[in-house]
Amino acid sequence: MYEKISFYLNECVEKDALSHAYIFYGPDETAKKIIAMNFADKILNSTFEFNPDLMLISSDIDKELSIDLIRHLKKFLFLSPYFGKYKVVIIERAENLNLYAQNALLKIFEEAPSHAIIILCAKTIDSIPATIASRGVKLPFWKKNNIASFTDKNMLDFFNEILKENHQNLYLEIQKFNDYKPVEVFKLWLGFLRERFLIYPNKKLADLLKVSQNIYFKLNETNINPKFAYDELILSLPITNLYEYTNSYIRK
Repeated sequence: MYEKISFYLNECVEKDALSHAYIFYGPDETAKKIIAMNFADKILNSTFEFNPDLMLISSDIDKELSIDLIRHLKKFLFLSPYFGKYKVVIIERAENLNLYAQNALLKIFEEAPSHAIIILCAKTIDSIPATIASRGVKLPFWKKNNIASFTDKNMLDFFNEILKENHQNLYLEIQKFNDYKPVEVFKLWLGFLRERFLIYPNKKLADLLKVSQNIYFKLNETNINPKFAYDELILSLPITNLYEYTNSYIRK
């Protein structure tokens, strides 16, 4: 999984074409950390269990990342590397950066020395400020769900209905899936949307995917009422019939 991302990152190292910042976003926390650590090891050409040119900042799910941590990060980055050409910082759960930490990190992005590389891991691209996200290479970590792998045809039919123009019966359709946890429904829905987007990329699908990612994040990380989650999805649906658009493209 994530072979394309791993290949791209390896190419960046081999061609010495590294960005000063990378944004790893998506719900796959394990993959983000593993690939970030492997990427850092390749950048630093590290074979040590502890490398003084690598800093990992992590936090609990609900714990804020404070400005003190970012100040410590700054001191670390502004020192010259011990061994090679670079120093690398990995920040897990970057969505937990408080406002002061965000502002301090943005300042570091603007002033960081050429040997500094920062990897941010976040739940969604919208969970960090656009001023920070815009300064890094953004790489998505969404577990791939193939449309053909859906075992529940009713669920697949329901997802196709969502993309259609007529939305008045969706609440009735949703009630058919009371045996599913809402977070499971949205996880499958995101996989379905991503497959559609890969087949026929367009702004309406991109916007819908963006909204759905945020709803999925809320279901995982907050106490949002599941009914409100479905409300938010239905109210965000485009008037244009995306089902016909994407299916006509597939048939070509």
